[in-house]
Amino acid sequence: MKKFSLAFIVSIFIFSVSMAHAQKGTLTVEISGINDPKGLMSIGLYAEEKGFPDKGEEYRGKDVDVTSHTIVHTFKEVPFGTYTVAIYHDINSNGKLDKNFLGIPKESYAFSNNVYGALGLPPGFDKASFEFAEEKTIKIKIE
Repeated sequence: MKKFSLAFIVSIFIFSVSMAHAQKGTLTVEISGINDPKGLMSIGLYAEEKGFPDKGEEYRGKDVDVTSHTIVHTFKEVPFGTYTVAIYHDINSNGKLDKNFLGIPKESYAFSNNVYGALGLPPGFDKASFEFAEEKTIKIKIE
């Protein structure tokens, strides 16, 4: 009886570990349309509406050197769920999205699903969101 109980407990543990691992994947973000290959591309992955699309509020974020007209960044071990991606081309590498006196961005930016808001405002989280349930590559064209 003890051997059966131990085998059962070990089986449950192995199943739990494999299920936890199966609930994560690799999300690749491919950004095209970069006019001037210099500076940084700020890539933010957001798991909830709160804080979207503010830098520093993302679930995961990365600044990537821009060296060509297309760049690719991979987020590994991302739990499956609903996400959005917000990017901007920090062409002068000052760590922020530069805006004019009206608050309209002067640097290029874009969102997952290639959606935009009105008058330089970001779209809603729901419009830019996508389901991540398996290995996935999303393509965003920055303008």
